[in-house]
Amino acid sequence: MQDQTFNVDTLEQLVFVNVQISCWSGKKTLTPEDLGLDRDTLPPETLVSLGDKQLIHPDTLRAFTSIRSAARRHCLAVGTRFLGGYAVPAQKAQGLLDRLTTLGQRYQQAKTAFLATYDQKLADWTAQQPSQWQKLIQDALVPATYVGGRLQFQVQVARVSAPPPAVQHPGLHQALAGLGDQILEEIAQEAKDVLETSFQGKTEVTRRALSPLSALRDKLDGLAFIEGGFRAVIGEIDRLLASIPAKGILTGRVLDDLVQFLALAAQPHGLKTWAAAAPVWVNPHPAWAWPSAESSPRIGASALTFSEEAAEAALRSASAVDVAIVPSANAASLPEDDAEATAQRPTSAVDVAPLPEPATEHWFF
Repeated sequence: MQDQTFNVDTLEQLVFVNVQISCWSGKKTLTPEDLGLDRDTLPPETLVSLGDKQLIHPDTLRAFTSIRSAARRHCLAVGTRFLGGYAVPAQKAQGLLDRLTTLGQRYQQAKTAFLATYDQKLADWTAQQPSQWQKLIQDALVPATYVGGRLQFQVQVARVSAPPPAVQHPGLHQALAGLGDQILEEIAQEAKDVLETSFQGKTEVTRRALSPLSALRDKLDGLAFIEGGFRAVIGEIDRLLASIPAKGILTGRVLDDLVQFLALAAQPHGLKTWAAAAPVWVNPHPAWAWPSAESSPRIGASALTFSEEAAEAALRSASAVDVAIVPSANAASLPEDDAEATAQRPTSAVDVAPLPEPATEHWFF
């Protein structure tokens, strides 16, 4: 994967989704007067804070924060953070918007139910507190109309385009050029979470553990037009999934292969370096796309750690593949009319072959 000068034409393939979901904290700032203290005897507020007082049971607000977290997960499943919102492939935008609409309806239902019993919830929470402190809550209560204004679920969708030539500023170009690395950072965080929750310390896992890996693959596939090197990663995930038995638990070499890949994916710079050197095969071959069990160091699930050394070992073994790259015959035979379009493509046609066999034609990113 190479650093790229991002073509703003790629914006035509993206939709900008802005999600604004606000939640009421149910808290108010604690003041010295609440505790019967003299402000003059306390350190300045720029140095010390007394904290907050909880006006309502936190569990009554959990529905709103859960929906907000779900909306963010849906956005990141298909897109990437961009300009305070999310850049989403146009072909996946409608599906995302449909899911967000469903979440918005759930949010509104939760809001209506919460406000209908708001006063009773306040009274119940106040009654649970020691009598000498109940006045702290009663003096800080806010009406339901105020809280309702704080509970909002809004989604906007738009196209982003480059400014006219007369308007010159590098900000948009810089944001676009950084999308590839940002996507890898998001993939890395998800890979770390999957390793910790589904693989760490285990010698066998169920097939349910494959779902997050398939989700990572789908995200990269939808955003592959942003960075051609993603194709190498997608091909490797396809190879791993194809090598897994159709039934039964996952253990032994199959489990080790999954852990090794996720450990590499959890290091965004390592994955980027590996993808830059890895060929993308039309029909991925285990001996070429990833080192064999006999020739590569293994990262076992039972001994899993998130160390740079482990990721580097996986990277070195994954990069130890000899290939021959020669100009593609097809590239030379393209019609003259296609010369300009070919020069603008994010990938190049080349011949890739394992040494010392004769070269056969594939795409290389």
